[in-house]
Amino acid sequence: MSNRPVIVVDAGSYSLAETSIAGAGQRLAEIAQVLGDRFVVRVICSPAPDLVDLGAAEEVAHGGAAEQAIAGADAVMFFDTPDRNRIELAVSHRKLIIGECRAPIEHMSYPSVLTFADPIGEHQRFLGTYRRMLQVAHHFLCRSQVERAALLSTLCAFGRTTPADIMRSATLDHLITTIPIGFSRRGLNAAEAAPPVHMADFLWTGGIWAFFEPLMLVEAMGILRDRGVDTTAAFMHAAPTDDTRSTIGAVGRAIDHLALGDRVHLHTEPLPFSARDQYVKTAEAYVCIARPGAENETGTRLRLRDTWLHGVPTIIDPYGISGDLVAREGIGVVLREPGAECLADALQQVKSGAIGRTGRRMERLYENSMVAFMDWLERELHGG
Repeated sequence: MSNRPVIVVDAGSYSLAETSIAGAGQRLAEIAQVLGDRFVVRVICSPAPDLVDLGAAEEVAHGGAAEQAIAGADAVMFFDTPDRNRIELAVSHRKLIIGECRAPIEHMSYPSVLTFADPIGEHQRFLGTYRRMLQVAHHFLCRSQVERAALLSTLCAFGRTTPADIMRSATLDHLITTIPIGFSRRGLNAAEAAPPVHMADFLWTGGIWAFFEPLMLVEAMGILRDRGVDTTAAFMHAAPTDDTRSTIGAVGRAIDHLALGDRVHLHTEPLPFSARDQYVKTAEAYVCIARPGAENETGTRLRLRDTWLHGVPTIIDPYGISGDLVAREGIGVVLREPGAECLADALQQVKSGAIGRTGRRMERLYENSMVAFMDWLERELHGG
């Protein structure tokens, strides 16, 4: 029997299946991999025949198995879309609770919320669970300094910080740890082992959400065609969901309208996660353009992992902390005046070789960036 502490990682509503995992699930899985090298880790998730690599972590199904796992855990970790009943179960068992939870700002733009009979009531489901996490979590994880600053203010407003906390740590490190978006050693090894396969020169590597501007990429590709630039682009994850179907449909119509079917590809079939690296490692640049908005001011885009891992530059808008990160770290191009012409200019610069690869950023390796958190967790579970 192992005497290592048992950590339960609850995936909530996030899929960890090969063909439906998104950026948040990918981060969760890689964090579980790293925790599994030091602790006994059990991951509560929906059953799937094609689960992604969880390292040494053990899969736990919903229902009775999940309840037993929480009851037997030393600590329970929840992410952005937790199950409210399992939160209350962890509270009732007096477990150490850790939360990586962001305010549900982007949810207010989801078509599934906006078209609901009672949009405010539907959003309250997310908001109520978020507020409960703020009340009961003993420690919080953040993805960036901006998210940390926002959380500090929120915790103060909720009465979760006291003068005693400030006396204990002026930076409140006993309450919050920042683990920047990155990649695990297993993720790195998988990326290096993947054979390069060309899908397109320029890739839209993540979801096509309502607050993004994917049509700008289509229009920019039309401009490049008219300039005589021979190049291609692809939207890698264009398998429709309730919250992306309308945007994906608009992109498809724009491709047809501009007669760009030979230059712009909508990959509408589910793309296995293990097949991703072979395509993203061969791209010349990634494109991620969003509109101005509260979500982009407060949230770091998880797809930047691809740039830090593969060293391929990202072309991005200036609206928020993701653009600030790209500019500060020199890992791509920030469009100061976003528009199809400006994006086409940036794509042409990349195509001409004026903008090259940025190099892998090993400081983003989770095995390095999670050390402080895992040390804290060890101390807490062994009585400080």
